[in-house]
Amino acid sequence: MNMTDDRRDSEAVLLCGGGSRRLGFPKEMLRVDGAPLAVKMAARLSELFDKVTVVTNRPAYLQWTLDVPVIEDEFPGAGPLAGIHAGLKGAASERCFFLAVDMPLAHNALIREFIARAAAGDAPVVARADGVEQPLFGLYPRAVLGELERTLSDGAAPSARSFLARTGAQFIDFTGDDARALRDIDAPADLPLLREVFKDVEPLPVARVEMTRVGGEPAAGDVIAQEWPLGVHINGRKLATIMCLPTAARELVLGFTRYLGLVDDLSPVRSVAVDYPARRADLDIDTTDRRIDNAVELLVTSTCGANIYGNALPRLDRIEGSTDVRISRTHILECIKNLRAMAPVFEKTGCTHQAAFSDGRRVRYFFEDVGRHNAIDKITGAAMIDGADLSRGALITTGRLNSEMVIKALRARVPVLASRGAATSNAVTLAASYGLTLAGFARGGRVNAYTVSRRIADE
Repeated sequence: MNMTDDRRDSEAVLLCGGGSRRLGFPKEMLRVDGAPLAVKMAARLSELFDKVTVVTNRPAYLQWTLDVPVIEDEFPGAGPLAGIHAGLKGAASERCFFLAVDMPLAHNALIREFIARAAAGDAPVVARADGVEQPLFGLYPRAVLGELERTLSDGAAPSARSFLARTGAQFIDFTGDDARALRDIDAPADLPLLREVFKDVEPLPVARVEMTRVGGEPAAGDVIAQEWPLGVHINGRKLATIMCLPTAARELVLGFTRYLGLVDDLSPVRSVAVDYPARRADLDIDTTDRRIDNAVELLVTSTCGANIYGNALPRLDRIEGSTDVRISRTHILECIKNLRAMAPVFEKTGCTHQAAFSDGRRVRYFFEDVGRHNAIDKITGAAMIDGADLSRGALITTGRLNSEMVIKALRARVPVLASRGAATSNAVTLAASYGLTLAGFARGGRVNAYTVSRRIADE
C-alpha cells in the first residue's frame, strides 16, 4: 500500500467494542461534535482510504448511524486480535490499516507518515510510541489470517504483543508529540484528550458510585446514569429547567422549544450555545410575536414530564397529506425490539427510555434519556438541525403514551406514534382529533392501533 495525497485502492478498519471497564461506558459512543466518536473517526479515515470498515462486538449501537460496513467479531471476548481477525477476513486488500476508536489524537498526517514509512511484506507493521508497542495502530497483511485463527481458537484471550513477535512484526518508532498522538482514552481522566480534537465534547453520561449489595453476589460499586438539571434560557430569559441525561443538549432544547410552540423550524434560531460545566443552554431566537414573552419558567422532571399547558394547547395542525403513509407492523415491532440494544446508557445502567424515528425502512434518528419525553425532543431537535422532514415515518418509543407525547408528535408533523407501553384516554382523544395514528402495546407480535389504524400495515 502506497499512499500519497491522491486516494488509492486502500482499506482501513476502525476497531470498536472494547470492554471500556475503567471508563464505564463504550468509548465508541462518546458524543463529540454532535455524533458518536466512532462516526467521527470513521469519517476521518474515509478521507484517506477508499474503504473503511468498523469492527465491533456491539453492532446495534452503530449500524443505524454509519454509512460504512459494520461487522462483528467471530471470537467475542478475545480482545483486540479478534477485531483484527474480523477486519482482515472481510477485507479485499492484501493489507489493511487498523486504528482503535479511542485514539482521537492520531491525526491523518500521522497516518500518512506511518504508511509512507511502512515496508511492504507479509509481516505486520505497527507503531511504537516512546518504545511502547501500539498494536492497534498498524498495517496487518491478510497473510497472518491463518496464524490469527489458530491463536484465537485456543480459547484464552491471546496477547497481541506475543502474536506480533511470532509473526515477525516490524516497528516504526515515534517520539515526542507524535508518540503522544498515540495515547488512548482509557478512563474519565483521559476525556480532555477529546477536547484537543473536537469542538464540542459532551459529558460522560454515566457515573460510578459506591453501594452496598444486600443479598446476592457481593459488590461494592455500580454504574448509574447521570441526571443533570439543564437550565434553558431564551434571549437571556430563564424558560425552564429540564432534568435530563447530559447528552445531545442542543437537540434537546431545540426539540423542547418546538414542543412548546415557540419555534416551528430552525429559521428563527440565531444560535444555540451549551455550557456543560454551567449546565446551561442559551438560545438566541429572532421572534416578532409574544410567545417567548408569555412563556413562564417551568420545571420539567425526568420521570413523568409536566402538563405545561393546562387546558390551553399550543397551536396544533391536523396530520393531513400523510394518509398514504404505511408502516408495517413487523417493522414497528422490530424497531421496538432493537431500541434497548441500541442504547449504551441503558445497557450499562438500565435507567433510560429510548426513542427512534424510522422512515419505514430504517432508523434515521435514535436517542435515549432518563425521560422518555426528552428522548423524543432530542429526535425532533436533531431533525430541525438537519432540516429533515418527519412527515413520512413513525416515532417509536418506550414508556406510556400520554397527551404530552401526542403533542410532541403533532408539533413535529409525525403521522405515527408507537410504543411498547400503554396509552392514556387523553392521548387517544387528542390523537383522534388531529389525525395521528397512535399505537400502544407493540409487543408479542401485535400492535394496538387506537386511532387512524390504516397507516399500520399488517404484513
